Amino acid sequence: MIRIRILGSAAGGGLPQWNCLCANCAAARNGEIAPQTQSSVAVSADNQHWFLVNASPDLPRQIESTPALQPHPGSLRNSPIAGVLLTNADLDHTLGLLLLRQQQTPVLVYASDATRSALDWLELLLHPFGGSTWRTASGDFNSLSNGLAFRAIELHKSNAFQLRDEVSGQAALIAPVVGELTAELRDAVDTSDVILFDGTFWNDDELRAVRRGARSAREMNHLPISDSSLALLRHSPARRKIYVHINNTNPILMPGSRERALVQQAGIEIACDGLEIIL
Repeated sequence: MIRIRILGSAAGGGLPQWNCLCANCAAARNGEIAPQTQSSVAVSADNQHWFLVNASPDLPRQIESTPALQPHPGSLRNSPIAGVLLTNADLDHTLGLLLLRQQQTPVLVYASDATRSALDWLELLLHPFGGSTWRTASGDFNSLSNGLAFRAIELHKSNAFQLRDEVSGQAALIAPVVGELTAELRDAVDTSDVILFDGTFWNDDELRAVRRGARSAREMNHLPISDSSLALLRHSPARRKIYVHINNTNPILMPGSRERALVQQAGIEIACDGLEIIL
């Protein structure tokens, strides 16, 4: 059995974002939309050892909202968090590693060689507090913990992760940063029972409506929903398909919006903090 908990469902900055007065941020401040913390997902096959896919700056708040991630009785200092899988080196995916520093053993991190190289500065900061143990995320399935295997799917400037229950064979795809649809990623979409997919932006020029000169979605390594992932996920055989890593400007966050209706009509869910899925 694989247990998946979405700790944070928002893209960098969260919802509301501290310096933004877009419609979604205003609605979140007024209580019309539930606030969301920055993207991170927790996964376990035994309810004892949990692995994070990305460690956001909001990790302390997320742990306090998730009893399964809090210290177990028996010793004064412990944590069920056994390691972290990094999709890339973005600050909103990695700053949470610094918040895991006060533990007796080094933080175990799985990442690509490129991501590790980009985070040399973070290793230096962790060193006085026990350091970190880095392992290269492989493209082949490898055992992660009791009954749980995973593989990395290499994408442009990021990784996705497919996790598999070694007993039942059921699989989950966690892909919060997708800048291209490779053959390997499409295969994972077709062979996963649950998919958590990049829902950062609805369209390519979404940010330009709130900030002049902003980069496009594709320039930020995110395929927009409207002309890319919506069709892909609509035809996926997965029993649950969920958009995660949703930017504060994305209209799918707004109840009653046309964009939200299109997503729901395609059989795709919109993530919220605390959502739990069991395979």
